[in-house]
Formats: sequence, C-alpha cells, structure tokens
Amino acid sequence: MNLSRILLVTDCDGTLLRDDKTISQKDLDAIARFRELGGNFTIATGRSLPTVSSILELLKPDLPVILYNGSMLYDPVKKTPVWTAEIPQSARFLVETSMERYGPELGVEVLTPEGLHVIQFTPVIDEHLNGPLKAPYRLASLPEVASLQWLKVMFALPAEEMEGLKAFLDSFGDLGARYVRSEKLYFEILPAHASKGAALKMLCEKTGLSLKYTAAIGDCDNDLEMLREASLGFVTANAYPSVKEKVGRVTVSNEEGAVSAVIREILEKGEALFLAEPRLQ
Repeated sequence: MNLSRILLVTDCDGTLLRDDKTISQKDLDAIARFRELGGNFTIATGRSLPTVSSILELLKPDLPVILYNGSMLYDPVKKTPVWTAEIPQSARFLVETSMERYGPELGVEVLTPEGLHVIQFTPVIDEHLNGPLKAPYRLASLPEVASLQWLKVMFALPAEEMEGLKAFLDSFGDLGARYVRSEKLYFEILPAHASKGAALKMLCEKTGLSLKYTAAIGDCDNDLEMLREASLGFVTANAYPSVKEKVGRVTVSNEEGAVSAVIREILEKGEALFLAEPRLQ
C-alpha cells in the first residue's frame, strides 16, 4: 500500500497526548507504520515551540508543524520558522484592559518567537508552565514585550468566566484579532488571519500535498477550522460535546489511542476513505 498522497495531522493535548502528557506506544507504533508506508504525518497545536520541543524530538516529523494555534509554521528539520503571523498593535491594549477588569485572577502569557513571557502569574499558569512538558519562561511587564512580535496571548481564567471574557473582548469590535477557547481554563487572542485551518491549507500549498487526501484529528474549539479544511475531520471521544456535535465523526479517546485508531481506518480503506464522504461544512 502506498500512502504517499495521504496527510494525517493531529492536535496534541487531549488528542495525541494522553492526560499525563505522554504519547502511548500504541500511537507511536502506528505513526511509524503509517510513515513507513509513505504516509505524511505532522502535528498542529496551540503550544509554543519551547513547550513542543520534546514532542518534536520524539516524533521527528519531516513536514512543517503548526504551532501557536496557527500563528507559526515551523520546519523541524531546518529548525526555523517557515511563516509567522502577528497580533496587530490595534488589539494589544486588550491585555491591559482585561487585566484591569479581572484583576489578579487573570493569568496572562504573551508568546513571541523569542519565547514565553508571563505577564501575570496565577496557579493555572504555574501548572501550565511547570507541568510534565516544562518550558523556559520569563516574568515580564507589558512594556518589556511591547517591541516584540506577538504570536498569541494566552489568558487563564476560571471556566465559568470564559463566556463573559469572550463577550467583553467582542464588545471592542474588529481589531484585527480573533478569540478562541483552547482548553477548559485557557482562552487566547490570535491574529485575525491565523488558525489551524489556514495554516493547514498553507502547509499543503508549500508541500504539494492535497487537502483532498488530508485527515485531521482534534478535540477542542481551536481545532474546528482545521477539521473543516481537511477532507476528513475526526474528534476524540473526550472532545468537548459542542465540538462533537459539529464534527460528528468520533474516534476513541486520547487515552485509548485516538491517533492509532484513525491510522488503522486509513490502512483498512486507503485513499477510498477520503472519497466516500463530503468534507465537514
């Protein structure tokens, strides 16, 4: 079987990564087999380059990977960005304004090509940065990062505050940024034109691969654009209920080997799998 036209792209947290932030041997073996047969594999994650470096070292992908929820395409072979986006100056005041509104309960990270900058530290931010996938970071003030390229801003806030935060940000109108919930306690500001879906489309254009033979796996709101761009979009059994309702094609959970399950389906049906059903709208 020749899988050279097929591309599989997967989210990391809640999808490829188990809850303890490790990748199961089942998934690793399936990815290796898929690639041996000519399949193309990469990842798409909201994580930054510092926090994903250990995953890249383990998987050794040879295609560009999507980082910062679509604000960077990164070449893991040449170890250099292929493309980056930037939050415009017109939207940056939202960070200070949100900090004034929510006070010390709002955790804030500004992510740049230079690294992670913690503007306001909270227990959730501490867990995010000092958990199993540790990453270097520095404490900084907003003026200290003002001259840098902002790839994304991450807010950490109690789950019950999320809808109010989005409504608050939306009230300022179009500022050239978009707002997306990336996990239960995390909410992000991204450049308006940056998403996993747009980055996936760009990746295919740069590599000569086709969205027609692309399968994507995700679990959260920030995966929806990618799942729509791909010919086949899969969500894990542990995905947010609202995401499962929109996608419908549900595989097993991240704990049960979601990636290996999708690969098994690809190996069973080959290219015919991608021609059998219409793309998610």
